[in-house]
Amino acid sequence: MGLQRREFLSLVGVGALGTLVLSACGKLGGGTRVKGPTIGLLQMVDAPPPNNTRKGFEAALAAAGYIPGKTVNLIQKDAAGELANTTLVMKQFVGDGVDMILAVGTPPLQAAMKVAPETTPVIFCYCSNPWGAGAGTPPGGVGQHRPNVVGTIGTNPVGKELDLARQIDPKLSRVGLIFNPGEPNSEYEAKVLRAEAAKRDITVVEQSVANSGEVLQAAQVLAQKQVDAFVKIGDYATIQGFGSIAKVGLEKKIPVYSVDADDIKLPGCLATVGWSYFDDGVAAGKLAVRVLKGESPATMAFEPLTKTEMLLNRATAAAIGVTLPEELLKQAKEVVG
Repeated sequence: MGLQRREFLSLVGVGALGTLVLSACGKLGGGTRVKGPTIGLLQMVDAPPPNNTRKGFEAALAAAGYIPGKTVNLIQKDAAGELANTTLVMKQFVGDGVDMILAVGTPPLQAAMKVAPETTPVIFCYCSNPWGAGAGTPPGGVGQHRPNVVGTIGTNPVGKELDLARQIDPKLSRVGLIFNPGEPNSEYEAKVLRAEAAKRDITVVEQSVANSGEVLQAAQVLAQKQVDAFVKIGDYATIQGFGSIAKVGLEKKIPVYSVDADDIKLPGCLATVGWSYFDDGVAAGKLAVRVLKGESPATMAFEPLTKTEMLLNRATAAAIGVTLPEELLKQAKEVVG
């Protein structure tokens, strides 16, 4: 590793538990390095949305002939939810001399901007706010971003989430939002949600948290404030603590909406609308393949995601006394329960 011992110990002191998890989560495809490029992959947490995004990336590589352990080396790590760990891992990647970095999420991309040299290509995905990470300026066309950086833009479709909630409940006027303002991606999406809610004359009642352990209490507080629904944005605290929101929603008969498809499996989650994370990863993987084959990221544009998928939970609807409109049932990609 390229870290000095004192700097490493300092970072361990910031987030010792997270660093221990990191050592367990780092994986090199095939165990030993093979002839071929080495790519360092970092995501913020081990959870279905970023995991599915990473799997899509790996699938795109494989389709182009870059097979882990055979023709490409993949070093996979997650930051265990600790922002300090993203910097630590990026320094490890640089010290290991990786040929490319995949940043799955805004915080990993932010760390890559701080640490990676301009000679190392950085591909990003599962990212709502590349601008906040310092990757470039909107919309990220050629000449509008760092020359070594390219990726997909996945700001969650929170406007569609609000439209879905109102289609189910035309009288909806107050939604509850739980998020961690300390996360750059969360703060950005909360701002987008407020703007979209204002367009629809919907009030956003907010409850901030510092970590997933505070989500249950925050949901209980919002329930007492008589919100008409809970809505979720791209936020790591609520990705990990979403079960608590769904539980409160079920107990208090408050509809819960999410932008993460896997949440539909939880009792209490009424509906989801969002991107296909696997497809997000595939799109990023195709960008990576172009770079691996010699194309410069400087000649490529950021790619915004455009296709959304809606899922509904019939069992949750029955449990909280909500009738799902027939039109929505026909439009849904999947109806569970």
